[in-house]
Amino acid sequence: MKFKGLLLKESLQDLEVLKLIKIIKQEKWDIPKERLANFQPKIWTAITFEGDIKDIKKISKKLSEAIKSKWYLNIGTPDKEIVIFHNKIFEHKKENKKEKEKVKKYGKSIGIPECQMDY
Repeated sequence: MKFKGLLLKESLQDLEVLKLIKIIKQEKWDIPKERLANFQPKIWTAITFEGDIKDIKKISKKLSEAIKSKWYLNIGTPDKEIVIFHNKIFEHKKENKKEKEKVKKYGKSIGIPECQMDY
């Protein structure tokens, strides 16, 4: 079974972590100024990736170490959502709205704009 995720290349402080994942799509996004935090570039490189579910814990940990503070990325399995911040990982069932709100609250507390917490 596979997992699928989305990350922004600009969010990574260590690009070596990209060697651990299978990139299935890469595209440039031009972000409207009103959706940007003052530390974020206007153009983002969105990377859709996948991996084997048996490796999800190891890859999540490595991604958590590689991502910059004030950014996040997410990974999905058929029933779970994993949201990864710098040195912090949240995992919950997809339909669990209470846990989803907890993750959004944490993201906002570390400086991620609310409009970006739309995983």
